[in-house]
Amino acid sequence: MRPVLIIWLSIALVFDAAAQLPRSTDGQYQYYGEVITENPAHAMERAKSFFNQPFLIHWDTVARREQATNLLVSGKGYINVKAKLRGLSTPSYVPVALHMSIEIKEGHYRYTINHFEVIDKEGRAHYPLEDKPESVKSLVHYQLLQNTHKRVSFVIGWLKRYMKGEE
Repeated sequence: MRPVLIIWLSIALVFDAAAQLPRSTDGQYQYYGEVITENPAHAMERAKSFFNQPFLIHWDTVARREQATNLLVSGKGYINVKAKLRGLSTPSYVPVALHMSIEIKEGHYRYTINHFEVIDKEGRAHYPLEDKPESVKSLVHYQLLQNTHKRVSFVIGWLKRYMKGEE
C-alpha cells in the first residue's frame, strides 16, 4: 500500500509543479530576463524587427519609444495554445493574449512577457490565465497553462537567438 501512495503523491506533485508559470510580485504570470549584448546598435535594430514576425505571436499593436542609446519596443498580441475543450474531443486552438516588451539600455536588453488572458476568436477577453473560472474544467486549465508555458518558452528561445543573429 505504501508504494502506491508514494507513486500517487509523486504524480500529484509533478503535475502541480509542471503547471506553474513564473509569477511577478503582483501574482501575475510573467516571464522576465536580462541579456548582455555586445553590440547595442545591432540589438536595437533586431528588437525593432522582432515584432514584424507574425508566426511567433499574432501582433495586434506595437509601439516604440526610441532615444539615442535606449529603445523600448512593446506589443500586444496573442498566441494559439492547444487544449481539449471537451473530454473526448480533439485539441483545438485557444487564443491567449499577452503583452511583450523589449528594452535596450546600457549594453543589455530586458524582455518581459505578461498580462496573459484567454480570449475568444473575435478578441474579446474571457478571463486572466491566473484565475480559473468555475465553468472551465481543471484539465482544460492545466493544458492551457502547460501549453502556454511551452509556447512562451519557445518564443523566448527564438528571441535570444534572433537578438544574437543566429536565427
